[in-house]
Amino acid sequence: MTGKPLDPEEVIRAWLAESVPNRAPASLKEALEDATSRPAGKAQPWSRSGVGRFRLAGRIAAAVAIIAIVASGAYLYGNGRAASPGQGTASPSGSPMAAASATSTTGASPSPANTAPQARVTQLPGSNWRLVSGALPTPALTPYGWYGQQLFALTSGGFAALWPVPSGDTRVFVSADGISWDELAELPPSGATVTDITESDGTIVAVGFVQGNNGSLDSAIAWTTSRGRSWQAIALSPQDGSSAEHVAVGPAGFMVSGSGPDGIQLWASRDGIGWHSVVPSGIPADVNQPALLGDATGYVLAQLFAPRVWQSTDGTKWTETYHAPALSGLSNYYMGPIIKAPDGSYRSFGGIYTGTGIASPVLGDTVIWTSPDMTHWTMSGSIKTPGWGGFASITGGFVVAGTQTHSADLSALGPLGVWTSGDGRNWKPLAGLSSLPMSQVLAVVGDGSHVLVAFVDPQGELELLVGDGLK
Repeated sequence: MTGKPLDPEEVIRAWLAESVPNRAPASLKEALEDATSRPAGKAQPWSRSGVGRFRLAGRIAAAVAIIAIVASGAYLYGNGRAASPGQGTASPSGSPMAAASATSTTGASPSPANTAPQARVTQLPGSNWRLVSGALPTPALTPYGWYGQQLFALTSGGFAALWPVPSGDTRVFVSADGISWDELAELPPSGATVTDITESDGTIVAVGFVQGNNGSLDSAIAWTTSRGRSWQAIALSPQDGSSAEHVAVGPAGFMVSGSGPDGIQLWASRDGIGWHSVVPSGIPADVNQPALLGDATGYVLAQLFAPRVWQSTDGTKWTETYHAPALSGLSNYYMGPIIKAPDGSYRSFGGIYTGTGIASPVLGDTVIWTSPDMTHWTMSGSIKTPGWGGFASITGGFVVAGTQTHSADLSALGPLGVWTSGDGRNWKPLAGLSSLPMSQVLAVVGDGSHVLVAFVDPQGELELLVGDGLK
């Protein structure tokens, strides 16, 4: 990069504009284009109006916080995916509920030509971590860049990658250890965007949306498989601008949260095939795209920017269990992805958005939230940020991976960095990474035993860093 140093807010605006999925709902892309085209320093509050549309009105505050939260991963990382079906969670059973209005289609099995290439594995010096090259194809690059969280940890262990390819199809790969990968199938139909995935007793459910054709609006969709080699695509809503964003498992079976013409939407299913809409009560109309979690006791909706948390046993009646304290002016707290700690409690690494286009971790401070049960949260201090990236849990502690920052100027990003910690407060860099150049991190996920960092190197090749411990 040459010329005068870029203003941090200008960099954030450019980064924000490049972070929008090419197949994201048109309303989201329009809103972000509007936000990123406004003069700097014109921050205004969000409001929700129209067909599930967020009018950002120049508020880089919320946009930066939300995208900073998901830039290197999902809303929920790996073992931090609170739903743990098969581990004390009621599995979907009984007769299917009323099916959603749509047909189901089955995906074709992959041809031998589509199988994953042979991986090249390199042991990092002085570390138990390995660099894996060529295990997965690089996902399609859209006009907005690489985007989204499309690599997930499975609740029973292992990982799933749902990669968009240049043809518009989404290819599904799975791995038990993050090193050896098998391709399962392609998700029908073409042009799908996957946002989350979970499983229960052998049934895997992925959710997302399909962009409408010829000017029609997007529709929320779920994909279900019990054999892995073929998937059923089931529309959760008509083409009304709806999208499915999160899926979890709890007492009522599979639960999906998303957004639509009337704001937040919920769908439920016992078997992942027959779905029905759930009308929630107790959730304010202005709640913005909350994360959904679940376990044997119920479900949790967590708004991560200006944090608020609600709990429900069946998805219908919700009770607020946490509301972060307010800050003055345009400043707001934000939580990061909620991850399950090795001791069974929960953590979230977030920060403070200052109202000036800068989220505080960029400046060096990370706020730590702790919870014994996902519902009741306490801010337990702050730490110096070891790097700007995504967090995950691993055997014995935590991992953060992203790009090393050398100053508050976002244009001064350094090479790829990975740091580990036994308590989430004292971090040390992972050995053997000094030679890895500046790269774009796509995901940081952990299944409790392994952590997988997916990144694209300067040559445009997808690389994986896989670790099974703190060293």
